[in-house]
Order: sequence, then C-alpha cells, then structure tokens
Amino acid sequence: MALRYDFDMVAVTPEGLPDQFGDLALTGITAEKVAMFRDPDTVAALKSADTAVRTYFMDSGFALAQFDSGAPAGHFAMRDEDARIAVIDRLTSNLETHDLANAAWGGFDFDAFMDALATAEPVEDALLAPQKSGPLWIRNLRLHASRPRKRRAAG
Repeated sequence: MALRYDFDMVAVTPEGLPDQFGDLALTGITAEKVAMFRDPDTVAALKSADTAVRTYFMDSGFALAQFDSGAPAGHFAMRDEDARIAVIDRLTSNLETHDLANAAWGGFDFDAFMDALATAEPVEDALLAPQKSGPLWIRNLRLHASRPRKRRAAG
C-alpha cells in the first residue's frame, strides 16, 4: 500500500501554559505550528527511517506524530498556507545541512512526498470534515451538533 503524504499544521502550546496561549485574538501571541502527517503508516515509515532522516524532518518543522484535520486528500486548510510555506522553506534549506546521501528512509518515498507538496491545494476551513478525535467534551459537542433537530409543534 502506498503511503499518503498529506500533512496538517498543528498549533503546539508550550508545556505549562494554558490552552488559550496560542489564541492570537485573546492573548496577542500565537502558538508554534508543527507539521504532522495524516496517515499513521507514513508516520510509522518515518519513525523507522535512519536518525538522519528523522532529524531532517524534525529540524524542518515536523513532529513524528499523526494528526488529521479532515481536509480531503491532496488538500490542506487554507489558514495553514503561510505555515506550510515556512516548513517547505526549511525542508529546502535543510537539504544542504543534513547528510541524507546513504540514509535508509524506512519506506518513506521522498520523491512522492515532494510531488504531494507540489500538487497540494488549499481548501476553505468550512469544507474540512469534523474531527473524530479530541477531548471527550468536544466529541460530544460535535455529535450533538450533527444530530437532526426536532421541530416543536406549533401550539
């Protein structure tokens, strides 16, 4: 089975700070964003690659963890475009500083990854599928919101 190279930008709040830390409108400070692949098999392949490959990706802004925003395959959340460009810039500049010549990639296909980067298109946030994970209260809220509403009888 071919790996899928779609990834999402995920805001990471530094440990010990409240979750609201990264809310720019609330605090005036944004949280750092890291890239995370959507496909758990892609993450597993990257984790099985040589240390040089893993370090290259981590130094370029990737976390070796899985996250799925709900964006369709080949697409990414429009709000993440600037953060993605920053990651792509780091991937490019880090090619010169990391020795990957004889590295084992653990099934990760760098050429396929680069093709996915080049062809990915932005999608509006409203078109993202709802998350299937997250805190229980968020999942319950989403479940409740997705249920059809009963109409009250006029009386």
